[in-house]
Amino acid sequence: MSAELPGASAGPSSRPGRPGRLPAAFFVTLGFIQALWPLTMDLYLPSFPQIQAELATSPSLVQFTLTGAFVGMACGQLVAGPLSDRVGRIRPLVVALVVYTVASVACAMAPTVGVLIGSRLVQGVGAAATAVIILAIVRDRAEGPLMVKLLARLQLINGVFVVASPAIGAQLLRLTDWRGLFWLLVVYGIVLLLAAVAVLARHETNPLAVRALRTGARLRDDYLALARDRQYRAAVGAGALQWAAMMSYMASSAFLFQGIFGLDATAYAIVFGGHGALMIAGAQLSARLAGRMNVTAVARGGAVVLFGFAALLLAGQLFAPGLGLLGFVLPLFAFTTTFGVISPTLQSSALAHHGPRAGAAASLVGATNMVAGAVGAPIVGLFGVTSTVPAAAVMTLCAGLSAVVLLAGFRAPR
Repeated sequence: MSAELPGASAGPSSRPGRPGRLPAAFFVTLGFIQALWPLTMDLYLPSFPQIQAELATSPSLVQFTLTGAFVGMACGQLVAGPLSDRVGRIRPLVVALVVYTVASVACAMAPTVGVLIGSRLVQGVGAAATAVIILAIVRDRAEGPLMVKLLARLQLINGVFVVASPAIGAQLLRLTDWRGLFWLLVVYGIVLLLAAVAVLARHETNPLAVRALRTGARLRDDYLALARDRQYRAAVGAGALQWAAMMSYMASSAFLFQGIFGLDATAYAIVFGGHGALMIAGAQLSARLAGRMNVTAVARGGAVVLFGFAALLLAGQLFAPGLGLLGFVLPLFAFTTTFGVISPTLQSSALAHHGPRAGAAASLVGATNMVAGAVGAPIVGLFGVTSTVPAAAVMTLCAGLSAVVLLAGFRAPR
């Protein structure tokens, strides 16, 4: 517990009452809690065909289990973020872990797809609350390039689960069914709850002395201040569009790779895990670029590149379908890497001017992403998953709109 994470001390934006440097174990625990999101979303993806068969439902309704989680995440973040500005970060984080664990039990025991969707909604509330509070904690400690670096370091832990979750799920399906995957999430939630109480409770990054400075502050005033910030609006809007692009692909990926390209669950998990590995690499590249370039410039340039790779993917599926799996995967890998580069810079840009209201600011960032993901997830399924073209088209449209929003909303640095 004596080891400390370099760069975790307060920077120029230090506020009265902010504690000193935090032990590395604190940030490691945050990283494992942040991994709730990829585990919640990715672990059960290889079981989509099994869920469809056992619950006698349609692919679109199975995809709505993702939508339910996204809706829950949007609601959870809107509550947890502002609450953590007022009562501190750690207590709401512990409550969120309790909610997540109980909802995971309900998912594991769901008798119908409707109950599963509802349980996933509550599960999403718990997962989202932890995610937004972690983002606020990082903003409590740093801003600008330093914040990008801290987010990239957390991504090292989080990204391992992005890579491993589908593979773990695919292998566990050899030993158990899809319900067993949710029981695994129950166990993970309990472990995180114990770790939060043992490690995090002693290090409140939004202490009483800081919260006292906001006595009388109203949530309406916080939201008005956020709405007036052009950079914040652009970062939130562009990030939401990029999430819609990514989630429209993720929700259909099992059907695309296993149905169209004929991969088994293990091969699908390997391909999907490759995306996670490249997302980690993109986040680390983002940290290096943020130390050499303006953070908003990295976000603007990355958005243009992201659109370029999405357009390349669509062109390949329309005009060169004979390239097969390789022609589909390579542009996707490039897209995912670029997505990993942009995400930390958008988060840092959005929260740059809002340290005192970091929870509220982070909640809107996360909530809009989740709403966009909830909308994007079932769209490809509605068009059908007998072709790769609908997924590529939705990704290209969303990435293009995101680039337009950033180019218009971020002023070029002087």
